[in-house]
Amino acid sequence: MEKENTLTHAERERERERIRSVIIMAGADPTSVKPNQFVELHGHAREVVERSFRFSPRTVGVIAIFGVGVPYLLYKGCVNEFNAADDKYERERKKFM
Repeated sequence: MEKENTLTHAERERERERIRSVIIMAGADPTSVKPNQFVELHGHAREVVERSFRFSPRTVGVIAIFGVGVPYLLYKGCVNEFNAADDKYERERKKFM
């Protein structure tokens, strides 16, 4: 116990790091999964996308296509399907917007 108190902060940190590395090398990880560097980098990039995002003509186009175009086409497809069903069963068409 006395030896622990006489160590400097840097020495204590080195000792903790050595113990951590020994534990990791001994297979203390219960899943025994080795991290893939590329997967980890991709995960990190997804977590900080707001820091790396830049507006450009391409991003405006992507936002227009997937933020406006795709939802509009889905909406029109559903409305046309409802109208086709109403016509098939000779019902009055419903009003959508």
